[in-house]
Amino acid sequence: MRVRWFTVDNDYLPFYASATLLIILLVTPLVALIYTGLTDPINLALIFTNGQFIQSLTLTFTGAVAAAALALILGAPVAYALARSMVPGWIGKVTSALLSSPMTIPHTVVGLAILIMASPLSPIPLARQLPLMNSMLGLVLAYFIVSSPIAIGSLTQVFERINPVYEEVGLAIGMSRVGVFTRLILPMTISEAVESYLLTWARAISEFGSIALVAYYVVAPPLFNYVYPMPVLVWYYYETYGLEPALGYATATLLVSLMALIIMETVRHYLNRYHYG
Repeated sequence: MRVRWFTVDNDYLPFYASATLLIILLVTPLVALIYTGLTDPINLALIFTNGQFIQSLTLTFTGAVAAAALALILGAPVAYALARSMVPGWIGKVTSALLSSPMTIPHTVVGLAILIMASPLSPIPLARQLPLMNSMLGLVLAYFIVSSPIAIGSLTQVFERINPVYEEVGLAIGMSRVGVFTRLILPMTISEAVESYLLTWARAISEFGSIALVAYYVVAPPLFNYVYPMPVLVWYYYETYGLEPALGYATATLLVSLMALIIMETVRHYLNRYHYG
């Protein structure tokens, strides 16, 4: 089958059809939102220069940067241990399931669990003293819990693909297991670790359910004073003023997210080109 710009192999048609349908289903609502939002470009421009939106954007990105960094720092050793089956038998399977559990638990439940942990009802005395409600700490913790499975899962797959012969050589010349991990394995996986970080960060900035309960707004002077995270800001305008006032903020948030996605893909492209030549 020949199309104007290229030749299509008939064997590939079912795959092209599936891809086309999937893209339509995913993109159509977003296109509708952007098209509707751009009907009032002046209002959209005002939102991008609005102090409340800029603070919300800064808060969301800052919290996600911190949460993704924490997920990567803590998750990399755990992912390596899982990839090399350092935790054997059923204990390893239970550990893996627990680490993946935030992906299957409704995130409103995650937010409620964080609130209970820091409340007078908490069975953990030390946790009762933590300032989690409407704080930067609570925001980062919620982001960390919901996004860390992305970091652990992606890094586990990366480490599983590495030939164990490198580790065997390192151990044979007297390196410790920690030395093998920090001096051999990590330098080999820098580009993949950056990709994992970007995916984890992207997951964090899109979170709503847990932060709506834990950090509906953040009070962290002098930088943030009653500042809504981006998803909550959109919800606040929708709940308080209705669909039309929320439309501009939703469009602005979507455009920022798309720009972040383009930057991520550009970074990944150059990392792959640098790493693989």
